[in-house]
Amino acid sequence: MKIEIACDKNDTTKNKGDLLEKISKDLLEALGYDVIEEFSFNGVELDLLCKHKVNSKEIYVECKAQKDKIGAPILRQLLGTVICYNYAEGWLVSTSEFGKEAKGFVEMWQEKPQEESSKLSFYTPKIIIESLQRASVICKQPVDKAEEYIGGAEFLGEWTLLLTKYGRFWTVYTLQGGAPYGVLIYNAENGRHIQEENTINNISQLETSLTEFNLKVGIKKTSKNRPSLTFTPPSVVEVQIGDSWDDYRPARPQDFVGRDELQKDILAFLNNAKEKNSATRIFAITGNSGLGKSSLIAKVRDRSRNKFYKNRYFTFAVDIRGAKTPSYISASLLKCLKNAQQAGFGDNMNLQLTDPIAPLTSPSIARYLESVERAGQLICLIFDQFEELYSNPELYGVFSIAKDLMLDVASYKGNFVLGFAWKTDSTTQQDHPAYHMWHELSDHRRVYKLDVFDSGEISKSITTFEKEVQQKIPIEIRHQIVHSSQGFPWLLKKLCINLYENLKKGEGADSILVDLDVRRLFENDLDLLSPPEHTCLKIIAQKAPADWSEIIEISGIAVLNALVHKRLVVKSGDRLNVYWDIFKDYLLTGNVPIIPFNYIPTSDFYSILKVFQALNSKEYIGAEEIAKETSLNERTVANIGADLVMFSLAERKGTFFKHHRDLNEYSEMSVLQKLREKFGKHSLKLAMYKKMAGATVDQNAVTIALRASLPKAKFSDKTWTTYSNRLSNLFTHTGYFVRVGSQIVVQDLGAPIVDRGSCARKGKKRGIIFSAPASPATVCEALEAIEKANDFKVAVANGYRNALTVLKRFELISINEDKISINIPSIKKYGGYKEAIWTSAKNEPVIGKCIEKINQEPTISGFSIGEFVAKEYNNKWTKSSMQRNGNSLKQWSNWVKEGTETSVVPSLPGRIKQ
Repeated sequence: MKIEIACDKNDTTKNKGDLLEKISKDLLEALGYDVIEEFSFNGVELDLLCKHKVNSKEIYVECKAQKDKIGAPILRQLLGTVICYNYAEGWLVSTSEFGKEAKGFVEMWQEKPQEESSKLSFYTPKIIIESLQRASVICKQPVDKAEEYIGGAEFLGEWTLLLTKYGRFWTVYTLQGGAPYGVLIYNAENGRHIQEENTINNISQLETSLTEFNLKVGIKKTSKNRPSLTFTPPSVVEVQIGDSWDDYRPARPQDFVGRDELQKDILAFLNNAKEKNSATRIFAITGNSGLGKSSLIAKVRDRSRNKFYKNRYFTFAVDIRGAKTPSYISASLLKCLKNAQQAGFGDNMNLQLTDPIAPLTSPSIARYLESVERAGQLICLIFDQFEELYSNPELYGVFSIAKDLMLDVASYKGNFVLGFAWKTDSTTQQDHPAYHMWHELSDHRRVYKLDVFDSGEISKSITTFEKEVQQKIPIEIRHQIVHSSQGFPWLLKKLCINLYENLKKGEGADSILVDLDVRRLFENDLDLLSPPEHTCLKIIAQKAPADWSEIIEISGIAVLNALVHKRLVVKSGDRLNVYWDIFKDYLLTGNVPIIPFNYIPTSDFYSILKVFQALNSKEYIGAEEIAKETSLNERTVANIGADLVMFSLAERKGTFFKHHRDLNEYSEMSVLQKLREKFGKHSLKLAMYKKMAGATVDQNAVTIALRASLPKAKFSDKTWTTYSNRLSNLFTHTGYFVRVGSQIVVQDLGAPIVDRGSCARKGKKRGIIFSAPASPATVCEALEAIEKANDFKVAVANGYRNALTVLKRFELISINEDKISINIPSIKKYGGYKEAIWTSAKNEPVIGKCIEKINQEPTISGFSIGEFVAKEYNNKWTKSSMQRNGNSLKQWSNWVKEGTETSVVPSLPGRIKQ
């Protein structure tokens, strides 16, 4: 028996407290006590000082109406209060049950001598109810009436005394298939069956676990539609696996690759629970979309059925996307236990789940699990796709019952384990109960987090693919797939399926061009659809998990079956989903996930450019011939050719290469643009811009960031440094880094920088000192003049020589054969001429140093600034240079400082005569 206090969602704490106060005073009055003082009144806790009506004995009473079980600390605190204030007795009156430690405390206390043990009394829900019944405050549960109405005792579950502002009620779960589906309601004072719809509607608006079930099963019905005959228990959907290796559903166990340590850890967790080596009974498999959580669950389920484990562990995996109502959770638990029975686990008995809030305490289930424990066996229930319960508002009720099951299992120490798979890249609002549940259970669960595949797992996956297609994949295509998948299982599978489709068309493996673009891969899926199929697919994505019958009504059975046949839609019971969450997000938003590009080229930019320029777009040229033309080693050419393929600049057949078929231009700029496109997604670039955008760093910082962005890579310190330098140079060419002496500014110029002349090829480094030879206003004016006339000699004649020096340093212009080109992408990126100049100046290390000095000495002179910079950078400036450069640097620094403080690029300061 249970007691539950139910209030409106918007009721005040006092409203709930009034109900707690009334039931507490009724109990105390029934036991002969009057309340003489109230304190600590907060709605879920009420402390009372009471005096016996006959012997005047004063007792201290703590009344609690919390949902969680009573813990031992509450009992110890009660004992301390009684001793400290010298009360005759201390009572705990609780509407919730005692936890395991609290029960142990009670048993220990009751074994003490009578004189000492009588100091504390514990009123559990059962004792409270019996006391109120003896005093005729409430009646006995109307069991006979309920059995007669529902058709028999086997259709009734747990009884609850419900305390509301509408009165006190006896409620009982009605069962179908052994699981709760509805609730009968009776007046707790006289046992009258509540069949008035208004009263039932009022109760249904209260915050109580009972409202998750059908409260209207008790409204008068004819014999033809008795509730016990009309309800169909929900169909529990187990986690599916694919029919073949190229099925988008979770992998078949025989196709499953990797995760060896995780498999061992999960099976060890089950063994520790079975052997009582651990008190933890909950585990979670977490990870981003597409990492193979469902496939891992299916693999663990399969392994628990093998010869070694089949009599030790029973694993039942449920797809939560099949849920529509709260009864799905109870039905899943019941089906799990019944299937375990059929597999030889525990004793054969009739199983009924009579209390969905504490299901493991249901009498028959408790007895069954005890038999499982005696047999030295363990049952594991796993809920997959658990994030569906909090991402879909319609499933909040299901989530509430799932949470109750989790809390029940968390406090259970027997041979039952609960697991769930949780997608970590879904969003959970902090005000949603799922957010709090996740943190509440942090001390009660074990988490197994999936990451991307390592190189060995990728290789095994491709080998499995080769066995399925019975064809060896050329090393160059294997190389492309390995690097392009970046270890993401979903992308690896997608690339292999794409390659398989091409092979089925009759193309030779050595001539296939692997499409490495995720967006195009998804677009290819959509290109195969008719307009009705495309529309239907988008509707399913919007409604996922969508109702099967609803989609048939909207789009028709033929269209839906076509999508299922093409494996773009997966059916879970009578619910429909798009084959991958990643594809679903693409259908809804048009966005594809950013797949970090981790590839490290084998050579520098100029060698890459040299080999590219030796190719043509019409025919393949062998590495030997290219080596002769470029004066490079043949093996080096083959490696650079592989780089060109990865950058979508070339195609290959063995060691023969040609320009990529999608290229329309073959200039140095087109090569840089393609490299910039690829490196824009590089994990090192993303890491640097996330933490160090706008900062000036040394090469060591880049090396550290590279190590962090490739956590699974293992290289020597020397190799890490080599790769770091190579990538830094390529980032400089593509406009993501700016070299300042030996330092690097993490700054996006908005476009690649094309080198002009042999001197540039020796290293694109700026001098470390920005001497500010022209004012901001002059530099901006020069840009405007160049826009009208881009002749270098004209610009110099108009007095802009120094301004051109600044603009070249800022990579805002380039000069070739007396013609000046403005870096339009950079200008657009920053928002205009003034903004581009200000941002470039802000990233100058010297300007940063000068701003620090000005902050320390606000009245510092221009000469002192020049003197400070000369000393700081060990530069031998003359006094006149210190004065001239110092004045200019002070102006630039103040201009940058003002914009930094106001977050708005300020007006250009006046000119300083140089």
